[in-house]
Amino acid sequence: MKPELEAHLRSIVNFPSPPGVATHIIELARDPDIEMGKVARALSLDSALATKILRIANSPLYAQRRKSDNLRQALVVLGLNATLTLALSFSLVKSLRTGKSNGLDHGWYWRRALLAATAARALGDAMHQTLAEEIFLAGLLQDVGMLALDQALPDLYRDCAELQRDHVALAAHERRRLEADHARVGAWLMRTWNLPERLYRAIEHTHDVEQRPTSDPALVFQRCVALSGPLADLFLLDPSKRPFPETALAAERALGLDKTAFGQVLGTVGAMIPETEAIFESDALAREHPELVLEQAREVLMLRSLVALKEMNTLRIAAESSTSRALELEEETRRDAMTGVYNRAYLDQVLAREFDNATRHGWPLSVAFADLDNFKRINDRYGHQAGDRILQATARILRSNTRETDIIARYGGEEFVVVLPATDAATAHAICERIVTAFQTTEHVIGSEHAQVTISIGCATHAPDNAFEGASAFVDAADRALYTAKLRGRNRTVPFDRQIPSRRAAHLA
Repeated sequence: MKPELEAHLRSIVNFPSPPGVATHIIELARDPDIEMGKVARALSLDSALATKILRIANSPLYAQRRKSDNLRQALVVLGLNATLTLALSFSLVKSLRTGKSNGLDHGWYWRRALLAATAARALGDAMHQTLAEEIFLAGLLQDVGMLALDQALPDLYRDCAELQRDHVALAAHERRRLEADHARVGAWLMRTWNLPERLYRAIEHTHDVEQRPTSDPALVFQRCVALSGPLADLFLLDPSKRPFPETALAAERALGLDKTAFGQVLGTVGAMIPETEAIFESDALAREHPELVLEQAREVLMLRSLVALKEMNTLRIAAESSTSRALELEEETRRDAMTGVYNRAYLDQVLAREFDNATRHGWPLSVAFADLDNFKRINDRYGHQAGDRILQATARILRSNTRETDIIARYGGEEFVVVLPATDAATAHAICERIVTAFQTTEHVIGSEHAQVTISIGCATHAPDNAFEGASAFVDAADRALYTAKLRGRNRTVPFDRQIPSRRAAHLA
């Protein structure tokens, strides 16, 4: 950053700066011997801040079996470092949102900032980062340089309403004018506030996503923050302008997240939006309902898979043959050879991971257990080849009527399981009903005859108010619901009820 720009920023009277409580929190965070009681006393001086900390400790992000009734209990749930980081986030947002705009669209700025913070945390969770709150704070503050520049140069963002919707173009506009962009200004600002180095380093490199694999935790931290802004845009921009393929590809190359994992991150962000809105008192972070964004993501990313098939094959060939073959073999071991969906072994891994993730964060997770109703009769009448084609058609129907965030697996025989991350009971039921309807309206041509295969589905939802002890019990609940669907006449979906007796539905087919 040019010295004259730095000098000008320092001279601005209304320059954004941390409020007194934020400054105190920064000082506390730098004390290696800080005690819980001291933190509790500091936070209690700001009743609004204390209320937010208490609320977030009781939110789905930190769901506990026992409610936190006071600030000290909330500190135990969150931990000292997390509490200080979250308190700093709340106090800085409160201070910075009061500034006057010269040309910056504050409404858009803060919607994007809060969504980017939510996305940064979701990416951090997907990458098993332990500094979730610091990633959230870095995502929240990554564009804070724009607030400073708007104060220092009142004409910089004036008449740039459309440009502010294109972050890459906006940064280029800043560099043309200043030979620096808001990322560099924001990093400088964070250093002057004495924030930790990993925070200002992440902000400094928020526009620099190096797209090659890394296992360095510091670089993963930075890349989660850098990708959080583009991911936030997927929820904010008009549907025709959402760069799903480009963002998914960047996540794959920078973090190693495949299309399925990227879809799961989108689902996590969508599930977190209501709580983020409530805690930061912001309405309508996304212009559309998150579910519609996820539906569009599924359609666009599936299309991208077909269009980019040649490119991906070329990349595989260009890679070292041993590495390429190892990746292919690894993927092959996850797939069911008959249907192309995931197999039982990989399903067990996915379920364990998603169940643990949902339990830790208090997010909903649903699972659907599906069984073809009259498959054995058709298989016996027309032969195994016809049965194989029915199973393959079943996989296609399931893929066509679920979302990109969902994981489809063949459980065994004619049984399939669909894992629905970040999905509540009502949404899961609607998806299951859509699948049942699709089977009802599909005819299969077998020789000169037409046959119809229906499906029965049992669905269970793991959530803070309806938790299961483990993934095995969770799947068993869906299986018991499937058993009830069979008893009620098949060709339907039934949600889990704890009064349903335990019994294998497969014996009823």
